[in-house]
Amino acid sequence: MDKKPMISKYLSVGIIFLLLVTYGVPAVAHPLDDNQPQCFIFSLGFAITLHWHNGTQEPISPGETREVNLTIIFFVYYGAFARWLLHLLEGKLFPFQLYVEDKPDWCEAWIIPENMTGVIQSDDTVRYSSLFIHLNDDAPSNYTQGIVKIRTTVDSMKGPFKLITLIQGYENDYPISFVTGTGL
Repeated sequence: MDKKPMISKYLSVGIIFLLLVTYGVPAVAHPLDDNQPQCFIFSLGFAITLHWHNGTQEPISPGETREVNLTIIFFVYYGAFARWLLHLLEGKLFPFQLYVEDKPDWCEAWIIPENMTGVIQSDDTVRYSSLFIHLNDDAPSNYTQGIVKIRTTVDSMKGPFKLITLIQGYENDYPISFVTGTGL
């Protein structure tokens, strides 16, 4: 009886088992929301979370410009068998954008910087930016709520000849509310 087919069968099963044990558990854990990509076994996906600090707690007076500090955290989600692809892509740069999607008519809002560059890695990466909200002189001063909607986007990363998507893109809106009013 020839033992070569039997050895190759056990070797194949052993390699598959080794791959399952080695790459079977995703290493990045973040709470999912409806806008974050769902990773399947072989997929990669960008994700961004945006946090802002207390710059909108106090009322903003007409004619005033308020700076709101933004913390941008970006990361790459990956499925169980996509870790090897993530390691191959580590160190590559990718652009991402933040921009004002919507705002009240009686105010101006802008972000500095809007365009940033990230580096693909297996850990979270943090960047900082600033949102500026300027109330026009005709803005209501009676404690009216205003909302500035910021959109974050990352385009999908394509492979050779732009035929295959290596990492899924991402976009999400973040509403930042503030209150108008006159200072004491």
